[in-house]
Amino acid sequence: MCLLLGVCLKRTGRFPANTHTALNAFVIFVSFPATVLLQITHLFSRTTVTWSILLPATMGWLLFLGAWALISMIGKRHQWSDARTGALILTAGLGNTSFVGFPLLEALLGSEAVPWGVLVDQLGSFFVLSTLGIVVASRYGRPRDGKARSIPRQVFTFPPFLALLTALALSAVGFVFTGVAETSLARLASTLVPLALFAVGFQLNLSPSTLRRYGKPLSLGLGYKLILAPSVLLGLYVFVLGQTDFVTRVTLLEAAMATMITSAVVAAEFSLDEELANLMVGVSVPLSLLTVPAWNYLLGFVL
Repeated sequence: MCLLLGVCLKRTGRFPANTHTALNAFVIFVSFPATVLLQITHLFSRTTVTWSILLPATMGWLLFLGAWALISMIGKRHQWSDARTGALILTAGLGNTSFVGFPLLEALLGSEAVPWGVLVDQLGSFFVLSTLGIVVASRYGRPRDGKARSIPRQVFTFPPFLALLTALALSAVGFVFTGVAETSLARLASTLVPLALFAVGFQLNLSPSTLRRYGKPLSLGLGYKLILAPSVLLGLYVFVLGQTDFVTRVTLLEAAMATMITSAVVAAEFSLDEELANLMVGVSVPLSLLTVPAWNYLLGFVL
């Protein structure tokens, strides 16, 4: 609904042309850090680090590193701009393992799958976006304010990464947000999805000319995210490591989810190819409602 509202309300002309810029800034400086602070501290307060936790958490890292290796190589071969290559690495390498992932997991596998999905998301996808994702964004883009900064400085001044460091420090001393602080953070965190999706919809352009212009990189990104990466991870986890339990099934379904919404926001914040990033989100989300159940059906034969 938020994605469609962004598309429709842009056409009314009642919103300023740079509405998405303001919304993206709010997500980066407020919504995303609040989500990280709340989720990471809660996760470590109730989780003991074991191999069973680390294995599903590796999925997000492998997914991103594979996208980085493959897309950077293809980008060089086709002489793509840094902005296009960086945007595609971010959006193909980061999965929507929470806002699309959790409802799909519950629908396909039941409520017992959701806690494992949280581990995949928080120790995998969110950690990757806040670390390697910012490294890639800094390597291929530049901050929206245009000021030149080194990659380490860009990473260590990025608000969600600072929130991650703060959350890890608080978790190390056993601190958990409660009461008014928890409620306030939860309210701020709840703005992430609607505002990010509205901003994506506001910028989304699905005209035939746009789809033709981005046909090759869009097909590559969608093919990697929805088909190739889950296939490779299936081979690794099941046929190489011999993992055939319920957690492995959850992990592989999370690997097949659509593009992470926030990756398009980060792409915009670092002046990467916003149009391509928004296409990856806008097309992969509805497509995943078909491809993820198909993956679940196929996994039934091997798990």
